[in-house]
Amino acid sequence: MTDTVRLLRKQTVTSVPLGPAWNSWTTTEGVNSFFAPKANIEARVGGPYELLFDQKAPRGFQGTEGCKVLGLEAQKNLAFEFLAPPQFPNVRRIKTRVDVRFEQVLSGGLVKVSLVHSGFIDGEEWDECFDFFNWSWDLVLARFQHLFSSGPIDWNRPYVPLGLSTNPQRKLRDTVSTKEL
Repeated sequence: MTDTVRLLRKQTVTSVPLGPAWNSWTTTEGVNSFFAPKANIEARVGGPYELLFDQKAPRGFQGTEGCKVLGLEAQKNLAFEFLAPPQFPNVRRIKTRVDVRFEQVLSGGLVKVSLVHSGFIDGEEWDECFDFFNWSWDLVLARFQHLFSSGPIDWNRPYVPLGLSTNPQRKLRDTVSTKEL
């Protein structure tokens, strides 16, 4: 039996200088502008990288509490721990890893951001979580682009790009049908 390594790879190119792109991922203010409504970020190895998506939830279930910065190379690479949302309780017990790479494509105004999310293992709940993050990272990167084209996200009415559903697709077994067989 061989282990399969599953990675999510995403990237976007945005018309913005490298400095503001980097700061949007490595400062609390930057993260709050596109990634999560509330955050606790310290851009140093071992510093917190905590994203709070649901502030009404009990502590420990609001987001990525307890996650840390794993690696940092100024304006080039950022690595941090990540947790699954509470709807995946078994997956949430194990931290995964997100690596974000910043590459200046055009001096002074065009940056490619590449993201790799790793640490997924086998199992039905892990498969569903993988699908969730496949959707979620598309949304995060679209909001990152939106930040530089239209301004920060209004978390009372968060931006969702055309063509992306407001919620990830659920498996057929999770849907309830009122149609009689």
